[in-house]
Amino acid sequence: MATQQQPMHPHAAMNPMSRKLADELQPLLEEIAACMDRGDAAEATKLFTEDATVISPTGLRGSGRAGVQKVLATDMASILKGTHSHFTVEAVRQLGDAVFIDATHEIAGSGAGSGGKMEIHVVLLAQKKGGGWRLMEARPYAFMTPSTTH
Repeated sequence: MATQQQPMHPHAAMNPMSRKLADELQPLLEEIAACMDRGDAAEATKLFTEDATVISPTGLRGSGRAGVQKVLATDMASILKGTHSHFTVEAVRQLGDAVFIDATHEIAGSGAGSGGKMEIHVVLLAQKKGGGWRLMEARPYAFMTPSTTH
């Protein structure tokens, strides 16, 4: 009789408290990814606090809901156009009523560069408001390839 192996929990390596927070935050990131896939910056902006700030990988900065929406719309119309997004919480740290999040943003599809797939790192700050999590800060960036000269 064959047994099916259970898939590994995405946050299995975290301590129980961090795992609980990561599990609570993952749906927020999945909702943002779905908005990115649809190109819906207005809906994605609702997942941010009113005083949020976003700095895109291209250096575009937006503060407040209008500024965040402008940055998200610009990214969705350019570097994210025609792609599929998936976020994974890598680490989370509670800071009073907020949480600091390290996540991976996996981007697949036509605009994702060579090979059709790209991963960028995202640093986020989130706060629980009205029973749900909202993003206060978002800083996606790509790691540089180290120099091979000695």
